[in-house]
Amino acid sequence: MRRISFPAILLTLLLTGCGFQLRGQASLPPEMRVTYVQTPSSLTPPGSVSRQLPQALARNGATITRDPAQATATITILRENSGRRTVAADRFDIKRQYFLAYDVAYRVTLANGQTLIPEESMNASRTLLFDENRVLGFESAQESLIESMAEDLTWQIVRRLQAAGS
Repeated sequence: MRRISFPAILLTLLLTGCGFQLRGQASLPPEMRVTYVQTPSSLTPPGSVSRQLPQALARNGATITRDPAQATATITILRENSGRRTVAADRFDIKRQYFLAYDVAYRVTLANGQTLIPEESMNASRTLLFDENRVLGFESAQESLIESMAEDLTWQIVRRLQAAGS
């Protein structure tokens, strides 16, 4: 029989008491039951948030439609960008540290024309270190960080939608 320690119990109580909750189900407002996600035609291919958001909404009970006429709500992705810039270089001008950024802007309108969430923008950033001994893994690490930031932003939008319904 395994014993549970007092610190583990205390930590669990503290985390549940402060409202901490693992990402799981969000309680979306009823207006979001049939949702159309509109992305700008200039996004070719669509960004990670534009791809992840319909899936996240569907996992949380919304029906995603491709026909805006059937939608009870429309989420319009107004802008979605990711990029990197050099933060530090060594004396041989070899880039050693990069700043990665991802930003997205969106708005949510209902079928009756009412605005549920006016234009809102969100961003995320990370730092990436370059190691010349791991050149092949650098691009993979960058892509992984960008996907992670997009996932964070997607969940921020879902949580914002949940808050709008409260």
